[in-house]
Amino acid sequence: MPPFAAWMLLTLALVPPPPAGAPQFEASTVAGPAVGRVASLSAALAVTWADPATPPGELVALRRVGRAIPPRPREPMLILANGDAVAGTTLGGDANALSFRPRFTPAPAAPWAVPLTALAAAWLEAPDADTPTEPSRYAWAGGKRDAVLLRNGDVLRGGLDGLTPGGVRFQAADKPAEVVPLTRVAALAFDPTLARVRKVKPAHARVTLTDGSRLTLTQVAADATTLSGVTPYGPRVQLLWSEVVALDVLNGKATPLGDLTPKSAEVTAYTGLAWPWRADRSARGAPIRLRNEFGVSTFDRGLGLHSRTRLTYDLAGKSRRFEAQVGLDAVSGRRGSADVTMLLDGKPAGPESLRRLTAATGTVSVALDTTGVKELTLLVDYGPGGDAQDDVNLADARLIE
Repeated sequence: MPPFAAWMLLTLALVPPPPAGAPQFEASTVAGPAVGRVASLSAALAVTWADPATPPGELVALRRVGRAIPPRPREPMLILANGDAVAGTTLGGDANALSFRPRFTPAPAAPWAVPLTALAAAWLEAPDADTPTEPSRYAWAGGKRDAVLLRNGDVLRGGLDGLTPGGVRFQAADKPAEVVPLTRVAALAFDPTLARVRKVKPAHARVTLTDGSRLTLTQVAADATTLSGVTPYGPRVQLLWSEVVALDVLNGKATPLGDLTPKSAEVTAYTGLAWPWRADRSARGAPIRLRNEFGVSTFDRGLGLHSRTRLTYDLAGKSRRFEAQVGLDAVSGRRGSADVTMLLDGKPAGPESLRRLTAATGTVSVALDTTGVKELTLLVDYGPGGDAQDDVNLADARLIE
C-alpha cells in the first residue's frame, strides 16, 4: 500500500463516527457537489466527511438535507449591524454594551455583552408579521437618531445613552433624560451612522439555524457533533449540528453574483410597467423565496428578476463554475410562467440552460462549467401569460473560482 494511502486510512480510522441521527448535508465544494455527514471542518474551512468514500474538499456551502431554509426570526432577537439576526432575550446592559442571552443550545455559560456600536436593532417582543427585515426600513426608526418603540405603540426618538440592568437611558428630543423600563420597550433601533462593522478578510462562515437565526463566525472548527466559532462582536459560540440548516463560506472561493455589477443590464417593460432586477431580494423587494419538496426556503443571497430582463456578466475566463437554485418566487410568482436562458459567450450552455418555469417545475438546480468563459448572460423572458407573476429568483447564484 502506498504511504499516502496508508496515512489516509489511519486518519479516517481516527475520526470518530457521527452520532446516531446526525444530520446529512448537501455540500458545494470547489471540486464539486457532495452529500454526507460532517466529520470535521478545518480552520481553512475544508470539510471532511464521516463517509470515507466521500472525498474531502474546500467548502463553499452546506445545505441540510430534507429541511427548508427558514426565514429570519420573527420573535425577540438582536439584529446586528453586519446583518446577523439572533433570536434570544435582551436582559439590559450598561453604557457601552447590551446584555443578551441567545436562544440556541447549548446556551452560553454567560450572557453576551454586545457593543452598542455593533447593533442595528433589538426586539424585546416579537415584531409584527409585516415588519421589514431591514431596520433601515422600519417606519418608526429614527434615521440618524436612536429610536425606542414602546409596547403601547408610542415612539421616542433622540439619543440612547446606554442601558441599565432593567432599562434604557434615553434622551428624547425636547424632553429630560429618563430611564425607560425594559418592560415598556418593544424594540430599539440604533443610529446607523454610529455603527462599526468589523471587516473580516480571511474566509469565514455565515450559519443559519433552525429558528432562522443568522450568525457570522470566524475561527471556525467542527467535529461530528458541534460547530464552534467566534462572532465579530466578541462572543465565542458552540452550536450543535442538529440546529444548523445552512452554512455559507464568505471571502472564500465563491463570489455571489449579487456582489458583482453586470457588464450590461436590459429591462424591457411589458405594457408600460418594468420591474428592475435586484441583488439579494426578489424583483418586488421581498426576501428570496423558493419552494421545493421540503417547503419554502428563504435565501440571503441571489438575484431577483422579472420578465423581460437580460443581464451579462464579465467573467474574464477566471471562474470554473456557475451555480444557482432557479425558480419562480414562492409567493409572488405562484401563477407565473417565464422562460429562462443562460448563455456562455453568447451560446446556450446545454439543455439545463434553457428552462420554462412554472409552479409545476418547482426549483431547478443549475451548475454550469464556466472554465475559460468570458461572459455569462442571464435572460428571463415572457412565458405564455405575458409577464404576469413572472418573478424569477436565482438563489445562491455564485461563481466558483
